[in-house]
Amino acid sequence: MPFQVPSLPSYYVDRPDARNRLKSALLNEEFHITGTLVISAIYGLGGIGKSVLASALAHEPEVQAKFPDGVLWVTLGQQPEILAFLSNWIQALRDFDYKPTTIDTASTHLRSLLRNKSLLLIVDDAWSAEAIEPFLVGGNGCRVLVTTREARIQGARQIYLEEMNAEESIALIENYLQRILTETERKLALKFSDAVGYLPLALDLAAGQVQDGVNWEDLLAAFKQEITYLEVLDSPDLEEATTEKARKQRSLTASFNLSLNRLKPELKEYFSWMGVLPEDISIGAEAMATIWDISLDNAQRTLRELRRRSLLLDGLAREKAQTYRMHDLIHDTARLLLQNSIGIEEAHRQICDRYQLKAARWWKISNDGYIYAHLTWHLEKANLICEIHELLRASNEQGRNAWFEVCDRVGQPAIFVQDVTRAWRLADKLWEQEPGRLS
Repeated sequence: MPFQVPSLPSYYVDRPDARNRLKSALLNEEFHITGTLVISAIYGLGGIGKSVLASALAHEPEVQAKFPDGVLWVTLGQQPEILAFLSNWIQALRDFDYKPTTIDTASTHLRSLLRNKSLLLIVDDAWSAEAIEPFLVGGNGCRVLVTTREARIQGARQIYLEEMNAEESIALIENYLQRILTETERKLALKFSDAVGYLPLALDLAAGQVQDGVNWEDLLAAFKQEITYLEVLDSPDLEEATTEKARKQRSLTASFNLSLNRLKPELKEYFSWMGVLPEDISIGAEAMATIWDISLDNAQRTLRELRRRSLLLDGLAREKAQTYRMHDLIHDTARLLLQNSIGIEEAHRQICDRYQLKAARWWKISNDGYIYAHLTWHLEKANLICEIHELLRASNEQGRNAWFEVCDRVGQPAIFVQDVTRAWRLADKLWEQEPGRLS
């Protein structure tokens, strides 16, 4: 039974009103029309806790009893590799032989696999209705739950997630710190919670700083100073900058900046390098050891430290190995830091160099749970287009296509299909720019 759900943070705080509304939308059979897939969508600002709410619901015994065949989870982000995600769901349902070559065929096959099953399908961090469409599959026993900021999904039951209330904010902070706040601390913590708009992600970051010894008065003063600075930057478009959404966005940005300013230079540099990763992926220490060019033990310690400071989240479990992921807003911050230091293209080139040092040929690189699915993506971002074409036409010792054999061996032939699609797109683009250049 697949259960592709991130674990809840140790400092998780239940939000019963929102959870019960969502559970009712998913489990209520009163308005269920036979033959129609029930879709629910959680809407809300970034950093407000939509993904955590979806995860909490999936962990509930009542929900698991309703969907005895399991829970499938996918995090899309702004540029999703849809075919690879669909293939992952197909394999999670124990079909290892089917090798889809298009999104439509993969979605159709997934629909057939789910026809007589009862699963909860969670599509997290969706940015467009078009990206969601291939995952709207399943029979009468299935339900789809989508988390999104603003993508409009036809026919979905809409649940709007508001910010935390004061008591929930204090509970989150106390759970994070693993102690009860003093009366003085509580008053200051409430002031800070109000200042950041009761956004859970901002409170996570603040609690991490308090755990490191920063007192609430200094934290609140530094936050207000950072907000003033950001308001000055926003001043050219004052009307848009004064909306509630803009104010909460500034609160998150200020919280990120305060956390980053307290990082030691080496740890801040490691954090910035995570901006070179694709959005919304789960990655483990083995891959990060290569990306950071450090030992495996050091990579594990660094990831744990960034997680402790709430700059990382727990990722999806992979063969019992701990993985981590970044909230997309924090990912944007890391990417900006990297851009300002060495540049994104140069960072991708260095990653490609570090992996290439591990093997004489690209297709001989060992599987670290990350690079197979994202090698050609890094090569494209590094502007190493010829390397992509060479990879896809290389033959192994048996005379077969080397890269297809590698992808097939790990049960992910969709990676090869995705890479071929990328290569064709790049070839077409080059032909439009310089006709006749391709040989």
